[in-house]
Amino acid sequence: MNKIEVFLQNLNPREKFLFISFICLCALFLAFKIHDHFLEDIFQKTLVEHNYLALNEAKIENSHLKEIETKLTKQIKTEEE
Repeated sequence: MNKIEVFLQNLNPREKFLFISFICLCALFLAFKIHDHFLEDIFQKTLVEHNYLALNEAKIENSHLKEIETKLTKQIKTEEE
């Protein structure tokens, strides 16, 4: 018999229940901790991807506005002449 089996055999029923409850609570806590970290990573990646999309849209809009600005300045210069 290994040491864990000997340890569990030496416990009375109340101590076994408390020990098993403690192990289950630790496992549950660990599962929530891993799950929370996993969800945090997913949301962080989603936010980063969303920020990149917003940044790309802003860059496209900025370049479009610069093109319009150059066209309008050229048009104003030709009208002044």
